Amino acid sequence: LAEKVMLMSNIDAVLKEINKKFKAELVFQGRAEYDVKETEKIQFTSCRLNYMLYGGLPRGKLIEFSGEENSGKTTTALDAVGNAQQQFIKEYKEQLAELEEIPKRNKAEEEAYRKLKARGALKALFVDCENTLDEEWAEKLGVDVDSLYVVKPTNQTAEQIFDIIESLVETEEFGIVVIDSFAVMLSQDEYDESAEKRTYGGISKPLTKFTKKMIQLCSRLNVTLIGINQLRDKINSPYGGKDTPGGRAWKHNAVLRLFFSKGTYFDENLKDLTRNTEEPAGNYVMINIAKTKVCKPDRRVGCYTLNYTFGIDWINDLVEMGLKLGYIDQAGAWFRFIDEDGVIMCDENGDDIKLQGKASVTAFLEDEANADILQDFDQLINSKISSNVR
Repeated sequence: LAEKVMLMSNIDAVLKEINKKFKAELVFQGRAEYDVKETEKIQFTSCRLNYMLYGGLPRGKLIEFSGEENSGKTTTALDAVGNAQQQFIKEYKEQLAELEEIPKRNKAEEEAYRKLKARGALKALFVDCENTLDEEWAEKLGVDVDSLYVVKPTNQTAEQIFDIIESLVETEEFGIVVIDSFAVMLSQDEYDESAEKRTYGGISKPLTKFTKKMIQLCSRLNVTLIGINQLRDKINSPYGGKDTPGGRAWKHNAVLRLFFSKGTYFDENLKDLTRNTEEPAGNYVMINIAKTKVCKPDRRVGCYTLNYTFGIDWINDLVEMGLKLGYIDQAGAWFRFIDEDGVIMCDENGDDIKLQGKASVTAFLEDEANADILQDFDQLINSKISSNVR
């Protein structure tokens, strides 16, 4: 017993010394030494994506968007940026109000208040390596372009771009960063060599170094980093196939990897069209979870509705999710809304809301006269999704 007491005493002394040396609770036993927090999320506009990812994109993590060309990667990233900007403003106001309500702030609280006032809401950074950012389209997706910080490289190497990103993140003023995309970056070695001389490895070496730094930096500062990647042919493989450039380190350290592809085209009435159609109104963006370490992998495939005129058709996705979760009852061609208690929803006259055809359900919710019903139904669906978050 004496030896056991001595051993525990030695452990405690070593733990105290380690944590004192690094000025942080690096080593602890069980859960008693730290506060377990559920992973914060950045929601998408489409409830179908939020359902697929158990609430949205995780904060403080590295995330990869990859897939075919013109498949919706940048659009989805911009949607996340727009929602993140709104979320950061809301958080800022809440944090500021909480500190202002303290009648007599101590030194630490006064310093936190001063820093918060000087910083303002967290900011969003878009690294436009491809020089293809469409500001008008971004605004349609909900991005506040005027407050968006944009990096537009000219002849900078991958190493220089990564240094710029790291410097900006270290200011502690950014909450989300999008890199679009890794595939067009040139490493210093590639930049120095002539076009005739072949180089190997591409940006694998600088991206590996950057990834290792950003894992801890993003976690500590709660920054969501979305890296967009593209598919390339495996030219050295006898079996062919496709892969994403940048080496393995990024793939291994991204906690969430989403693979995008273009789904079916549709017309103004959401009727499916063939691939050879000349004037589609939009298409479905198909998403496959290639890897996840932040939610259960049981919803591996999902999609959302993308309209080329106004962006993400969140109302149509709301209808689809209502059907999936049982809050819209379908009997043949007839549809009825069901509330959280399983009761059929009625209009202001007390009559059952009964609509023929799925297109009429979407049209009913889009009607300004039914704005209250849309709001109630939206809250019902999203609260159900939130209650299922891991």
